[in-house]
Amino acid sequence: MSGRVVRLSLRGLGEGAVGEVAALLSAAGREDLTSLLVVDDVAALARHRSAYEMLLSSRYTDEVLCVVVGRARDEPGRIALPGSLAQAAGVLWVPDPYGIDWRAAAAAPAVRRDRAEGAEAGLLRLLDVLSLGEVFRETLRVVERMPGLVANPGIRLAWTGEGGGDFRQALAAAGARLLAADARLPAADAADVPEPAAAAAGEPPARPLRPVPDGVLAGLVAQARAAVDEAATLGDELGDDVSLMAGPVPAATAATVAGQALGLLRERLEELFTAAHSAARLDAGHRAAVAAAGIVPGEPEEFDAGRVRAAIGRYLDAGLEADTPLPRLIEGLDRWQARLMPRGSRSLVPRLREVCPDALVAGLREPEPMAGPQPWLPAVGLVSAALAGLTPFGVASGLVMALLWTLSVALTVLRGPGGRLRGHVGSLAANAAASAVGGVVGGVAGAALEAAGVLPQPMWALVLIVALAGAVWTVRGSWRRRTAAWVAARRLGEAGKAVDDLLAVAGLAVREWTRAGARVESADAAARVSAALAQVGAVSAERTRPPDGSADDVVPGRRDRRVEHFLAGLVREAAEPALRGLASGSAAEHAGRAGDRAAELFSVWEKHVAEHGMDDPPPFATEWAVEAGDVAPEEDLSELAAAAAQDPSAVMWQLCLARDLSLLDVGGGPPGVVRFAPRRCRAAMRESLPAGTVWVPSARHAGTLRLLPVRPGVACRTWADEPETGREGD
Repeated sequence: MSGRVVRLSLRGLGEGAVGEVAALLSAAGREDLTSLLVVDDVAALARHRSAYEMLLSSRYTDEVLCVVVGRARDEPGRIALPGSLAQAAGVLWVPDPYGIDWRAAAAAPAVRRDRAEGAEAGLLRLLDVLSLGEVFRETLRVVERMPGLVANPGIRLAWTGEGGGDFRQALAAAGARLLAADARLPAADAADVPEPAAAAAGEPPARPLRPVPDGVLAGLVAQARAAVDEAATLGDELGDDVSLMAGPVPAATAATVAGQALGLLRERLEELFTAAHSAARLDAGHRAAVAAAGIVPGEPEEFDAGRVRAAIGRYLDAGLEADTPLPRLIEGLDRWQARLMPRGSRSLVPRLREVCPDALVAGLREPEPMAGPQPWLPAVGLVSAALAGLTPFGVASGLVMALLWTLSVALTVLRGPGGRLRGHVGSLAANAAASAVGGVVGGVAGAALEAAGVLPQPMWALVLIVALAGAVWTVRGSWRRRTAAWVAARRLGEAGKAVDDLLAVAGLAVREWTRAGARVESADAAARVSAALAQVGAVSAERTRPPDGSADDVVPGRRDRRVEHFLAGLVREAAEPALRGLASGSAAEHAGRAGDRAAELFSVWEKHVAEHGMDDPPPFATEWAVEAGDVAPEEDLSELAAAAAQDPSAVMWQLCLARDLSLLDVGGGPPGVVRFAPRRCRAAMRESLPAGTVWVPSARHAGTLRLLPVRPGVACRTWADEPETGREGD
């Protein structure tokens, strides 16, 4: 006994019902008919009497539940049941296959339902629920305890997926999501997939290159370092007081030498990167160019198929687990493949100019002259000369101070890098004129003060000292600020760092040379898996197409997460051969094998559904179990619990019309009730549901069946063409 419910529909067959039953009983490889759900029309029951006798006397059936639809033409308020059916089966009468909303009370009004879902939507939902073995058997048990063994069903359903139990519809909806091209990438984007040579903790950065001692590159590096260090030392000396008084410091010349050495190092590296450029492994010519530069690139890195396989496998697992559409997964692999392809050392030439920009080299190689005297110096010269003019020497002492001031300012111009007096004539003239005016004004003021006896003799000596000290301090400060600004503009600190950065870029080039072959093979491996996934997608598009080939027929509504999970497992299993053999073979070969494997798995799945139902995990997939904390908002367990714990007297979807309510025995006792919920949610829902709830393997069904017996006399049985009144007696 398999426990599966076999459905037999005799609706619309007329006299062909006998042939349909005979075909079912004599079919090769006959299914287990122990649990049989029969669907028939009330108006055709009498004509199908022979078919029922053949079926029920075959001894293949043990549990039979018959759903009869509609009304008799002559007596709409009566159901004439074949005698064999009345004795051996429970009967659910569905006067109207769409039904009404109704509360189980004699005086309760009926409410029409919107029939947009289809004229037989209620019947289809009922049959879908009764196809679950546990619900079928519990319903049959409840009906068999009722007088007359005939009941009218009402339903209250909550769905975690749509499709009316139709595997093709559920698969079409899952396929539409899997193959959606407009969805976003998952959190585990392809950018997160580590490159093949990366360790689990991440790939270490490239270390600065250490050239071969006494090699060409080592000599250029040493020359650049020495020149930059010399320029930095002379730059520090330039601002000293000694350099202002003793003689010029050749800081500009040292900066020029440093710029030339730094530029030459960068130029030679650019030439090397171009000469050794390759999008694959280095050949003999490339290695000769590298060796001539004084670099030993090291042994080429070998392709690690296991690491690449694990990286792509993790990417696929994470993407499929995150419900990432297949086109997005393929896109991520393609982007990873493009990133893996070696760019060659020539691609690093712009990087050389980033770490050692033209402005840095030009600023050293052709240093600008030091800036001239500050604009505020003439004011200080005027004050200093005026103070000197207050002495008894009067205007003469003021003019002497003006001359000393002008000569001091001119000295800062001559001692500075690139200093030329003719370039600062205006500034020097302003200082001379201002200080001369100050000397004259101070001399006149000093004479007046002396005549008035305001400035005693001891005071003028102090004033003269202040004037001299102030002038010296100001000129010294002006010199230091201007030399510091000139040295800062040369960016000598950046120049020293640029040498190290150039070597670091050279280290990247060495890594590019040694890893090129492995990266090409890794990119080829990604391309093979990408092609395999693309073919799996093509097969999936064909095999998940809606029953009539139109995507418009996919039932809208909530997702069937279980079928989506199984479909993701199929994709992963179909891609497995490509992962195992990613080190060799063409993309077309891998695509062909993956497509064949996907088609084979779809066939296995379809056969498995036919034998075990659509909710049982196929051989290639794992069970999809959901705990309370894992349920998505649209699949809230509270909705499932509410449907399975529905008050049987509350409003339900009753499969009849208002005029049929008088035929139901509402006041004879509590209605029969069958409650059911997904077995996967049992741990989370057990405490909230009444005892006796049936736990079904389907992940999509939860709800309550309300079974109201018909009034006595509504159902009768017949052994011939004319019915006999009553079903209770023999």
